[in-house]
Amino acid sequence: MSQAPPSGSRPPRRARLVRSGIRPWALAGAILALTLAAFLATLEAGREQVRRASRQRLVIAEAVLRAAVDRYRYLPSVLALDTEVRDLLADPGAPAAIAAVNAKLEAIARASGVAAIYLMDAHGLTRSASNWNEPLSFVGSSYAYRPYFRDAVATGASRYFGVGTTTQQPGLFIGRAVPAPDGHVAGIVVVKVDLENLQGEWRRAGERILVSDAAGVVFLASEPAWKYRPFRPLPEAETRRIRTAQQYGDSELAPLLANGPADPGGTIDLPADGRTVSGIVERVAMPDLGWTLWYVAPTGPALRQALLVAAATGIAGLAVVFALAAAGQRRRRLRGEQAMRLALERRVEERTHDLRDANARLRAEMDERERTTAALRATQDELIHAGRLAALGQISTAINHEINQPLAALRTYLASTAVFLERGDAATVRRNLQRMTEVTQRIAEIIRHLKDFARKTGPRHCEPVRLAAAAEAALDLLRTRLRAEEVAVTCAIPPDALVRAEPVRLEQVLLNLMVNALDAMRDAPERRLALTASREPASSGDPGPCWRLAVADSGSGIPPEHMAQIFDPFFTTKAAGEGLGLGLSLSSLIVRDLGGNLGAENGERGAVLTLVLPVAEA
Repeated sequence: MSQAPPSGSRPPRRARLVRSGIRPWALAGAILALTLAAFLATLEAGREQVRRASRQRLVIAEAVLRAAVDRYRYLPSVLALDTEVRDLLADPGAPAAIAAVNAKLEAIARASGVAAIYLMDAHGLTRSASNWNEPLSFVGSSYAYRPYFRDAVATGASRYFGVGTTTQQPGLFIGRAVPAPDGHVAGIVVVKVDLENLQGEWRRAGERILVSDAAGVVFLASEPAWKYRPFRPLPEAETRRIRTAQQYGDSELAPLLANGPADPGGTIDLPADGRTVSGIVERVAMPDLGWTLWYVAPTGPALRQALLVAAATGIAGLAVVFALAAAGQRRRRLRGEQAMRLALERRVEERTHDLRDANARLRAEMDERERTTAALRATQDELIHAGRLAALGQISTAINHEINQPLAALRTYLASTAVFLERGDAATVRRNLQRMTEVTQRIAEIIRHLKDFARKTGPRHCEPVRLAAAAEAALDLLRTRLRAEEVAVTCAIPPDALVRAEPVRLEQVLLNLMVNALDAMRDAPERRLALTASREPASSGDPGPCWRLAVADSGSGIPPEHMAQIFDPFFTTKAAGEGLGLGLSLSSLIVRDLGGNLGAENGERGAVLTLVLPVAEA
């Protein structure tokens, strides 16, 4: 017969829980379910946050990639109109013409930063190149088999990414056909653009980005092991086409994945030097280029955060259970309270130690975010420079016309001067020489503006800048368009208006504001552009006095529903292909960096964009 427990002895804990109606396994199951639910909910929220961040980074990466491609898009078209280029194609064996075009292509390649520029005849034989004096010169080589030559002959223009068969260096080949007098193709001008620097920037920023062509072959990647590999096995015909064109050199074209990439928002596993890189994949198509941009975001931070939340939830559940057990024990035996309190204090100390570790990890992550912010600032500077080059690209035809007019006048003066010199008319000869001097000074002034505006700015340094001089430089670049569109310009800027700014960046802002005003007045019956400046004293919200420059147009104004969005990136009311919507956004960023602000409102006739910059002492 079993004996009853002695009086005063404490019943076992399991018996106490059973008598109270709570089963130990039920408590354990509830805590486990709560912990699992917290883990799954936090993990999904973290993954969704990663997806949103990936899509935002994908927009920036696409803008940077397009800027790197579009900044040189105009160059082959301009060279195809060059007189010396056409003369060389008309007489390919002329030594003087070959030497002149070689020197011109070499100078343009050095100034623009492209990898190479070369000229082929209608049969694909290279007649002139920027690397004519280098060991791996293109001169004398035939590239008639390359797709960018065939496409340019067939359609007049081509864009093609591949590995160079002469230098074995990859690049983007942009081709433009040079028309012959009889309407046929006289030759092809090709500009090779090096995009390898983008990959280094992606690696330094810690981002995993890939760019694939229409066949699914990766040709740009932050990880070198992913380059020249398709996502899925290629058909035999596609492999034969790539190898025949030598698009990617002697690459094996080994597939990265067995079944192809996952859908956007899904998870992908990519091999990289004996390890596997996992992450959430997002992509965006670039149909005009035939490319696809991929962004792979790591899921490690989201998983670690979910584990921390699950651990905290489990610990909280255990703490609740222990608190309930301690309350029951306190009613039955007061002496157990002290022991339980000590145990809880030890647990709190352990949790405090864990929190200290978590705090240290958080500080490390904050340092990493600061480095990422610095990389984003460098990307912002590159976007601003790309915007300046895009503006030059938009007005390149007008500038070409502005230079060709003085050149035509110069040729006319030269011809007439020779006639007057034979007649002995010294007075007329001197007058013609004076006019030719003025024409050359005009050409030099235009080229100086172009060089100053297109150069890449170095470390930021503000200095006193005359607002009237900056406005006149921007108007000078738009002079041809102003005349062509019959725009009446009024510039009322005091000559003593000095602001603290960077000259090139200030000119970029003024050019963007004026181009925006001209676009707004494109369909207006009366076109008036007014620039007025006034000095304002320091107010409670400003650190000191400032100059306020207003750029007003006679267009239709800004619709009220768009007023709050005009400075947002990629917001534009223009038709597709007429702009990315970055001009006013980049201008606002530049003005904030200069310590000022940019505002917009509607005036009596059209829109008024107001630029406010701090006063600089002379």
